[in-house]
Amino acid sequence: MSRSLDAPLSPNEEVTLRRVALGISPLKDLAPRDLMRLKALSLVEIEAGVARLTDFGRQRYSALPRAGTARDLSSYEAMVAAVGERLRKSAE
Repeated sequence: MSRSLDAPLSPNEEVTLRRVALGISPLKDLAPRDLMRLKALSLVEIEAGVARLTDFGRQRYSALPRAGTARDLSSYEAMVAAVGERLRKSAE
């Protein structure tokens, strides 16, 4: 299934693939058109209302430039919390 690994992705499809990989967006917030294409390429599966990467999807995600890992998510969350705190303080 090299098509899954080699097919070009639009910038929006790539963003959706990254969001699924990191689990940072609920299914309702992901673009249906992008999900359909990623499903057609066997990169994503939807099970019980949750989008997950397939084995091909994980390989494809790992090959993307600057692909983060689930470990990076905690540092991302810390950064978002710090920015949010700073914004709240500056609004006061």
